[in-house]
Amino acid sequence: MWTNAINVWSTLIWILSFIFHRPTADFLQYTAAELLRIRHRPGSPPASLHLDPDISHLLRRRYVHRGSRRNFHYHNSASINSFWSTTCRHPHRNSYRRTADHSSLASLARTANAHGCDSTTVNFGLLNIRSLTGKGHLIHDLIKNRGIDFMCLCETWQQPADFSQLNDSTPPGFVYLTKPRGSRGGGLAIIYRENWKVLPLSVSDFNSFEYLVFKLNGPTPTIIGLIHRPPKPHKDFLSEVSVLLTHVSTLSSNVIVLGDFNIHMDNSDIPLTKDFSSCLDSLGFDQHINFPTHSKGHCLDLLCCSGLTPLNCAADDLHITDHYFISFNIVTQLSFTKPTRLISFRNIKDINIDTLSSCIDNIQLPDNLSSPDDLAALYNDSTILFLSVSLLPGFPLNSGC
Repeated sequence: MWTNAINVWSTLIWILSFIFHRPTADFLQYTAAELLRIRHRPGSPPASLHLDPDISHLLRRRYVHRGSRRNFHYHNSASINSFWSTTCRHPHRNSYRRTADHSSLASLARTANAHGCDSTTVNFGLLNIRSLTGKGHLIHDLIKNRGIDFMCLCETWQQPADFSQLNDSTPPGFVYLTKPRGSRGGGLAIIYRENWKVLPLSVSDFNSFEYLVFKLNGPTPTIIGLIHRPPKPHKDFLSEVSVLLTHVSTLSSNVIVLGDFNIHMDNSDIPLTKDFSSCLDSLGFDQHINFPTHSKGHCLDLLCCSGLTPLNCAADDLHITDHYFISFNIVTQLSFTKPTRLISFRNIKDINIDTLSSCIDNIQLPDNLSSPDDLAALYNDSTILFLSVSLLPGFPLNSGC
């Protein structure tokens, strides 16, 4: 027993002696300088890597999808700046649906009653009427039968306060612009459909001719000028007409100038004809009437255009004046105005049911009504009669657009 105890104590003493006397302390203790010397340095690459510029020691940057709208911070690096995302992108609610972000959409301009129009054919008519008195119904029928959209009249001989002849000349759905001369003879007028957006324009006064200028709205506005030049020579005509053509050309690229110029374009030997043709060429206008427009065989009524080409130009003798009726059409894009509609109504919210029932019971049904259309017409007429006679005192008629 004592022998075993001695052996155990001897073993423990030997183990402790081995541990304390074994030289391992140098491997378990390090100084700060020693730790820095054996630390890996990821900052600067070895100098040998600079010998070959194709060798890169930088780590690949983390891929971030474009448009993720993440916030980034710059990392201090000696070579290439790296970016690190600090926020996480969360999917939007219902992101699997294809929807529009209305906050990114621009609002379109709206107008109350203006509507766009595609390319359309506009029919024009030109006539030196030489007094509109007694010819209003003829112009009225001419506009309707020929399908004219714009009727241009010269020499209406209209007095400043007299509109009776123009009213007779204007069909339903048409309106007119007029410019009386204020003295004997002269006078201009344009009759056009009321759904076209027409804006009269003011231009400087000229002494050598009468004029009426207006604009047709559209993607590219069209400027139209109606001119009447008296046959008496005037020294300022060429200079004044050049000023007018130059002015309207600055307003739009599409310009139409027409009317009775009293220039014999059929005779190129006349100095006025040469000078006027040269004026048109220098300002970029083309004259499209090359046939007689007067009963004596002369070409006096002209159609000068810039940016537009008239189609189907023709002249007809209506035998109501010594000038021919000139017709043509233009294909262009214009804007039109939708006419307002007047609606009449009554507030029958508090109607007397007993009174209405009594009126319906007293309807006299004729024996000869056999078709549903006749019965429907009888019902409509009777209902209107009830509202107009029996219920009128308590339910006034209101109107609105």
